[in-house]
Amino acid sequence: MLFPSLNRHAHGSPFGQQLQAGFGTLRFAPALESEFRDYYLKFSLGRMRIAAAIALVMMALLVGLDLTVGTHLDHQSSNPLRIGVLFPLLVLSLLATLHPNFKRMQQPLFAAMSLVFGIVLSYTAVSTALQGSLNISAALVLFIVYAYLLLGLLFHSAVMVTSVVALCYVTLGALFGLPGTLLFYQGVLLCATCAAGALGAYTLEHALRTSYLESRLLAELAQRDGMTGLYNRRMFDDQVSRLWRQASRDQVPVQIILVDIDYFKIYNDLYGHQAGDDCLKRVATTLNNEARRPFDLCARYGGEEFVLVLYEPPPDYAQALPERLRREVAALGIRHEGSPVADVVTVSIGVAMATPGVARSLAGIVQMADEALYQAKGDGRNCVVVCEECSQVTTGSFRASRPADAA
Repeated sequence: MLFPSLNRHAHGSPFGQQLQAGFGTLRFAPALESEFRDYYLKFSLGRMRIAAAIALVMMALLVGLDLTVGTHLDHQSSNPLRIGVLFPLLVLSLLATLHPNFKRMQQPLFAAMSLVFGIVLSYTAVSTALQGSLNISAALVLFIVYAYLLLGLLFHSAVMVTSVVALCYVTLGALFGLPGTLLFYQGVLLCATCAAGALGAYTLEHALRTSYLESRLLAELAQRDGMTGLYNRRMFDDQVSRLWRQASRDQVPVQIILVDIDYFKIYNDLYGHQAGDDCLKRVATTLNNEARRPFDLCARYGGEEFVLVLYEPPPDYAQALPERLRREVAALGIRHEGSPVADVVTVSIGVAMATPGVARSLAGIVQMADEALYQAKGDGRNCVVVCEECSQVTTGSFRASRPADAA
């Protein structure tokens, strides 16, 4: 269930959409699932490392006791498997958690190791049960609980591992001639343990996935303008800096489009602040609908001013988009009887595009767009001005004022 305070903001967010759609199968959309698994690895890596270390110590103690005291009936047959298979497997599991590339193979690697461990344990349990000892059978139950709650396996992996191990025990018991009553009892015990473990693991993972989505949604909302839903100025500054660094590495152009609503102060005075807020939202939605490509960015720059950032836009797209934005805002048909340029709300647009380099800084290209917007407002507004080459611009010295909205 989505928090009521988040519900109205969730529609445009992939995290909110996933919360609303639900995830009864414990699977997100592919992109979100990949992000969650990275998050889950960080969340569970320490636990997995500790679990592997504890299992390794316990195995070493068990082998040591069998070799020195020899209290178990099975020590002669099971110790070679423990020393030759299980012990190296645990060492490998512990080393895997220390490897920097572990996250790529975390779930399949631990699932495979757990499966081999469980199958060997099943064989040992059947062998010792035939000799009259049920110690290893109890260890098999402990293994199932361990797989669900401590190994860090996701629900689907844990179910697969424990189900195969339980089935392996029953199959080996039947093939080796384990008494029917004992086999039935052990099989029911293992199935009950698997069911209880699966229920607990499902509940925990569902809660963890819910918490992940809600925390990411909250973090995303903190980066959004509360009124328009666009990225706020702080998020814009952060994102555009990243895009600029990426463009510098790839040596591709970045386009900045500054959009300002014409005579917005007059509109607010004439129609009221509620109408002004609705106007901002409709214009913001129109602009955001054009930020379609993966690296495109649309943000509220301040007041009635917005900014779009296009990463490596195709030449025809870069040329056509600003004018299309101007027409689309006018086509909204928002009445503005106080505007000297039209009877509907219009926008002025300043555009600049540059490729990062020694002669081109991020501050410089933003200022070029700012100069172009200033010129568009000076040319009568409701128009687009492209700053092809503003050689007179002094980078870092932004214009302190623009023509007044009432002018």
